[in-house]
Amino acid sequence: MEVKNLLNEYEYDWAAFPAVQEDFPLTKLKNKSIIIAGGHSNLARALLYAILAANDLKGAKISVSLLADEEYIDNIPDGLIGRADFRYYVFGEQPDNLPRADIVISTGICNMAFSKSPEFFSECISSSKYTLEVAEKTGAQHFILLSDYRAYGKAERGVMMSEYENGKVSFSRSSGLTAMIAQAIEAQCAAYAKQKEFDFTILRCAIILGAGAQLDDSIISDMLRAVAMGDEYKIINSNNKYSFVYLSDVLNAVFYAAAVMRRNTTYNVVGADSTVSTGMLSAMLHDLYPDRAKITLMQNDKDPAYGVSMNNQKIVTYGKCVPKITLSQAIELVVKSCLHEDKIFVFDDSYQGKIKSIQNILLLYLLEIDRICRKHHIKYFLAGGTLLGAIRHKGFIPWDDDADVMMLREDYNRFLEVVQDELPGNVKLHTVDTDPKTHNIFTKLRIDNTMFATKWTSKFPDMHNGIFFDVLSHDNTANSKIGRKIHLQLTLMTRSLVFNKWHGRKVNNGHRIQSAVTDLIKKILPLKVSEKLQFKCLRWFEHKKDAKYLYDGMGRNVYKGDFPKKWLRDTVYWDFEGYRFPVPKEYDRYLKYLYGDYKNMVLASERRTSHDIVVMDLGEYSKAQRPEHTYHSISVAKPISDEQALPKKYPKRSESPAPKAAEVQKNTAEESEDNEEIKVFVPKSKQAKDKANKHNSDGDTKRIDAVKEEEALSEKHSEPESEKPSEPPTEETLEAPAQTPTEEEPKSEAESETDKPEEKRNPSFDETIEFSLRETDISKYSSSEAKRRLADTREFELPDRINE
Repeated sequence: MEVKNLLNEYEYDWAAFPAVQEDFPLTKLKNKSIIIAGGHSNLARALLYAILAANDLKGAKISVSLLADEEYIDNIPDGLIGRADFRYYVFGEQPDNLPRADIVISTGICNMAFSKSPEFFSECISSSKYTLEVAEKTGAQHFILLSDYRAYGKAERGVMMSEYENGKVSFSRSSGLTAMIAQAIEAQCAAYAKQKEFDFTILRCAIILGAGAQLDDSIISDMLRAVAMGDEYKIINSNNKYSFVYLSDVLNAVFYAAAVMRRNTTYNVVGADSTVSTGMLSAMLHDLYPDRAKITLMQNDKDPAYGVSMNNQKIVTYGKCVPKITLSQAIELVVKSCLHEDKIFVFDDSYQGKIKSIQNILLLYLLEIDRICRKHHIKYFLAGGTLLGAIRHKGFIPWDDDADVMMLREDYNRFLEVVQDELPGNVKLHTVDTDPKTHNIFTKLRIDNTMFATKWTSKFPDMHNGIFFDVLSHDNTANSKIGRKIHLQLTLMTRSLVFNKWHGRKVNNGHRIQSAVTDLIKKILPLKVSEKLQFKCLRWFEHKKDAKYLYDGMGRNVYKGDFPKKWLRDTVYWDFEGYRFPVPKEYDRYLKYLYGDYKNMVLASERRTSHDIVVMDLGEYSKAQRPEHTYHSISVAKPISDEQALPKKYPKRSESPAPKAAEVQKNTAEESEDNEEIKVFVPKSKQAKDKANKHNSDGDTKRIDAVKEEEALSEKHSEPESEKPSEPPTEETLEAPAQTPTEEEPKSEAESETDKPEEKRNPSFDETIEFSLRETDISKYSSSEAKRRLADTREFELPDRINE
């Protein structure tokens, strides 16, 4: 059984953390044999899961054996028994009976609760000697010892301890005994390794925190549990600072030590920004959990010696092992794991606490794009992380900060023709044609008077850097395999000409010769010429009528190559934040092409927003709320066929070219009188509500009558099979043939026509819900009149004008 099926999300986070790092040293660890000597230590359990996770995720093929106490072995999960890469032995087993090993890892006294008795001292030394004998007898060439901060004794105030420095050791205090044990075991390791001629590495860890790891309790972990429960807790206000490290960084350091770090030396393992006093720690907890943190700082003349302040420059500079988890992040992981809430873990400080407002703005964007595309018969789909969020979360990925839609080239071109005339006055089309400062290959929509600048775009203050929404095109490519490969390489080359010249950096596409040639051409060609080549390459096969493959030449997925065009042929609708938007019927295949096993979320500690936003100002949208809405009575769980009767004023859709702009204006003017009959979502501003109430003294009664009248009208024009309220679409209903009625419902002649093979391809849209974000419907006006009315107003809904 895979490790991910044995652990909760907090445990799997630290177990899989080393393997998912980009620089995981797979080649140097593959096919190695490792013995973990841990007695009863849960730290040994964490190491075991980390190695097995590397086998699951990276195919490391590491053979791992666990030396543990009998009681611990009795509690090994059944899912591990029978794995070909795992064996277990009783701690104290004769070393000659153990398998050959390349590396032996001992958890020693790291994170172990100490006893003050002399017997405990002797037991620790004997256990350490046994693990060293295991290394000798099994032929191991490398011994890794996990030690901890107690080896330093007590440091003077303000001093950060480096690896070969010593603090004060008091023989009259229990802290002195722990320091002596730690120092004795480390010295024993170095002496034995030198005598028996194998290498050693000592990893001296700060105070370890690990959500769900069941490590030996410390006063700090007790305090975090008290905060989670909202209990009162007292702690001494320390004079010194103490260092901490999250379990993920400890496990990552072990893999580094086994594969790449210089041996026969000692390294401090400390987390990122993780050295604080108890007063600072209390303040952090209060900032993160003001309603739960009930901590009292007590004054004491003597420092409590909870730990020491440690310097980790050596492992970062020479070992190239940079810690990733900050103390603030570690606290959130531990506290939320103690709450046992049935919620997906997300860091509370995502985007300065504005992640919900950002997602609400993106939803408004999406509704506006949906309205424009419906009006002009433009086919589109949710894309990238937005599509993934729809399928996996039925909404935004909780930590995602952007949204995307994708179109085929012909729809994309049509969208660019009409979108600027349709957009609210405060939303701008942002392309290379509308802003000379940008050289993005795809289209962005941006809101005026907002800032959402990345580390790169912030270098161009004159460029529109408002909060954005991405619109991408998927283009035709060649039918032959060699043709697709050439097209892909040319796309990479032309994109590199633009992107790297704009960014002022060297080309590196993974192909040394191609990168060198591209870098030379980049220096010669002007940026505008390179841009023309880039767009020409994208549209190389634009008019290929029998094209069977597409590729994402605009997006980040260009390296993933091509995919069958039929994946984006048919449309189904899926719940997204309470609305339904179009997704590819073959969403499963498409998402596997993009993400592989897309149903598994990223690790909890890596659930960070995708953009490195360095300047953010949402302006009047900082408290944006998502609008209220209702669904039309027509079911959208089953796509509607053109052959079926549509409600009045819903034009039949076809695959013929969209009407010309002049015809659209004419039609909208003619139909303006009946527009209210077909609108099912018209969020009104607070002012509009007040105005309506003023003219209707019995407003509540009339509104109820109006709702009943609208429902009756909807039922009158809706399909007989759809009289029941629409249920959220499920994967089962969407996977079923789109136009096949249920067995209980007889087929009409129109429905029978839809069963023909040539009719199974869905039209551009399969849902009959119209959205509007405008306070006033401007479709009745001419284009010029509409522009005039929007010129000086913010038609994109402001937070204080959205339904409460």
